[in-house]
Amino acid sequence: MATDYYQTLNVSPNATAEEIKKAYRKLALQNHPDVAGDGMDTVGQFQQIKTAYDVLGNIKSRQTHHYKHFYTNYKTQPIVTANGLAIKAEDLALFTAALDPYRLDHEGLFIQIFHLINTHNLRILLQSNDGILIRSVIINLLKCAQLLPFDRLLSIHQTLLLLADKNQELVALINKKTALQKKLHYWEQYKFLLAMVIALALCVTIFFLV
Repeated sequence: MATDYYQTLNVSPNATAEEIKKAYRKLALQNHPDVAGDGMDTVGQFQQIKTAYDVLGNIKSRQTHHYKHFYTNYKTQPIVTANGLAIKAEDLALFTAALDPYRLDHEGLFIQIFHLINTHNLRILLQSNDGILIRSVIINLLKCAQLLPFDRLLSIHQTLLLLADKNQELVALINKKTALQKKLHYWEQYKFLLAMVIALALCVTIFFLV
């Protein structure tokens, strides 16, 4: 497996840019050859820390690293148990958390979410009767689904309701998140029109006042 630069800097995959910079400065200071000596191991460690920051400190290179380290492994590893599904859902949530939502491959994300909760995997989760695992899967997939277009979110919404089954708390959570996204969806659709109406109303008001 390729080097995990998050591990190199000892930060979470969903760490902010500021957290990454802070971790780099701390490690760079501790491992700088002027401080730790100029042996080959020290120089190599310092260079690896610098390389990790060069990658994670840049949006594009961070996304590429994130994809290679998490997404590729995520796709190739088999999912056969409820626990495995919960882990994959968490991995996918971590993967999407660090991505730029405006450059996200929405269709690819939608496919991966649906792969996780296809009919076969849904049956595995329900048959496990493990409320904690099911809750974990739902919460993590909701985080991912919030980044999808609203029509795609609705498809995920229905499947997550099947997974929630009779757990009213989870059903309410799913409905709440979907309702919020619905409001945001309509706001994005009509905010320009609303702004135009307000501007026109102001112009008319000013015209008659003058």
